[in-house]
Amino acid sequence: MRPSLPGRPILLLLVVCAGAFAACGKKGPPLPPLARVPAPPANPQAVRVGDEVYVSFGVPSANVSGQMPADVTAIELYAFTGTTLPAGLDPLIDAVKVGEYAVYPPLPPPPPPPEGAPAPQALPRPPGFEQGATAVVREVLTPEALVPTPFAGGEGQRRAGDSVPAAETDIESSFPALSGPIVPPSDATGPKRFYFLVAQGPRGRASTPTTAVAVPLRPASTPPTGVRVEYTAAALTLTWTPPPDARAAAAAPAEPGLLPSKPLTPPPLATTYLVFEALRGQPEAGDAYQLSLPTPLVQQPIAGTEATIPGGVAFGVERCFVVRAVDTIAGAVTLGQASEPGCVTPVDTFPPAPPQRLAAIAGIGVINLIWEANTEADLGGYIVLRGTAPGDTLQALTPSPIRETTYRDTAVRPGERYVYAVVAVDTATPQNVSGQSNRVEESSRAPR
Repeated sequence: MRPSLPGRPILLLLVVCAGAFAACGKKGPPLPPLARVPAPPANPQAVRVGDEVYVSFGVPSANVSGQMPADVTAIELYAFTGTTLPAGLDPLIDAVKVGEYAVYPPLPPPPPPPEGAPAPQALPRPPGFEQGATAVVREVLTPEALVPTPFAGGEGQRRAGDSVPAAETDIESSFPALSGPIVPPSDATGPKRFYFLVAQGPRGRASTPTTAVAVPLRPASTPPTGVRVEYTAAALTLTWTPPPDARAAAAAPAEPGLLPSKPLTPPPLATTYLVFEALRGQPEAGDAYQLSLPTPLVQQPIAGTEATIPGGVAFGVERCFVVRAVDTIAGAVTLGQASEPGCVTPVDTFPPAPPQRLAAIAGIGVINLIWEANTEADLGGYIVLRGTAPGDTLQALTPSPIRETTYRDTAVRPGERYVYAVVAVDTATPQNVSGQSNRVEESSRAPR
């Protein structure tokens, strides 16, 4: 028998391990490439303003996988008109495409300038929405947009405009004819316009549609009338007349102690109002990528018919305002059509307040005057008045206004008594002159 070699088992082990490592190094079947699908637009919202609908959303900046920047080239807006959303509706097939808007990736920041050089200009922005931005798009509600959108999908759904089946007609005809509805139409019912947003990527890769956001199509209150603007030196005040079809608040009981009546349907919320700046004679901006939601001057809806415009008064500058009725229809805040504008160009006819606490101090050959300073922002200065006692007529000592609150009158005769007053003037053209300050009487002392 041949004696066994002590190194043989080790050699076999090395061969086995080498085969195992060789097997581990073999490539398996190729994995499918990761689909670069953009995330859907974020936080969609819609508000109806007259016959326009503004839809705001966040432009996606990442793919569904979290990869940044997003593979998105456009945002598409779809709309569907109906009382409810049918089951099984596919926005990309059953809804109407309202618009398509370009999207571009975030622009790189400009390089830092060399020391002492001016900062470089920012890169020009291409047309479209930048990834990660909050965007606003708009649809004008044409008569076609108010017609229910045809829908053929889903069991039991009937395409808009189809004839009513005979069985349903027979049921309806079995009821006696009524002169009118039993209850008035409720604001909680009626047609709506549903909006969906889809992010489109290259090669036809699209995000899932966003959740529908809806605006009611039931008519809102007509515009207010009689818009008037009045002003004081410090504030603009707007007043208007409510429209005849404004929704009124629930009526209180006619007699004390009676319980309020309960209607068959909940009453609508009372109409309120919002005030907007109107750019008179200025065409509306036509850039679809620079839209913003209409911003009222007073954020909270106004229950009355008067509003104070914030920001004070700018004399000589024309300002115009419109008022829109605000109604809650089907749970959504709806803004009506704008009123006719009310315009005003304030004119400064408001004089400063009379100077206060005028005092006179006599000296040898001089009478010194001092008074408190006025606080008006448009103060132009002071004019000192003088007359001899009893002071029936006062003449100006200063041919032009002075800014100081002191004055030395050296054109005096010893022993003669003088009466003084001071008035304030502003910077308007023509100047507004205040009333006189308190009068003081004094005579200069003669030298010894």
